[in-house]
Amino acid sequence: MDAIKLRRSIRKFDLSKKVSYETLLELCKYASYAPSARRQIDKEYIIVDDDKIIDKMKNEPHGTLAFEDCNTYIVLVAKNPKTLYIPGMEPIDLGMAAENILIKATELGLGSCYLGVYPKEDRIKAFNDIFKVKNGDFVFGIIAIGYPLEEFKEWDKFDPKTVHHNTY
Repeated sequence: MDAIKLRRSIRKFDLSKKVSYETLLELCKYASYAPSARRQIDKEYIIVDDDKIIDKMKNEPHGTLAFEDCNTYIVLVAKNPKTLYIPGMEPIDLGMAAENILIKATELGLGSCYLGVYPKEDRIKAFNDIFKVKNGDFVFGIIAIGYPLEEFKEWDKFDPKTVHHNTY
């Protein structure tokens, strides 16, 4: 519960430190524990720590984090919906896998920030090109992972007015 309560988007990382490949692989493993529709394998991951690739990422539309502020990423790739036995569920499945990565990163003392790609067609095309994703698979999202320069602070976003009992 503490990692859930402390987790927030970190946008400034200590660039003098890199997260090890083994730790990034562990985060991908935790992503695999997320629920998925009928346990289908509808996602893959790309670990990115190559400065040349990150330089290519800098020029693409991506949201609120400057790519030069982090040196390690996990790219979530959705499998081609036409190859799945329950197409259409992959956005939900990938969202849950991403959350597992974000929470586990916090538990490990790492900062993280989710960068949305799907459903923005221009972002999907740009990042598919960078990462050479083909055959109807597509980049779904990108997670920045690193050693935070910002402090973790618990913050309470819960509003009891948003909870209804039996009816809306």
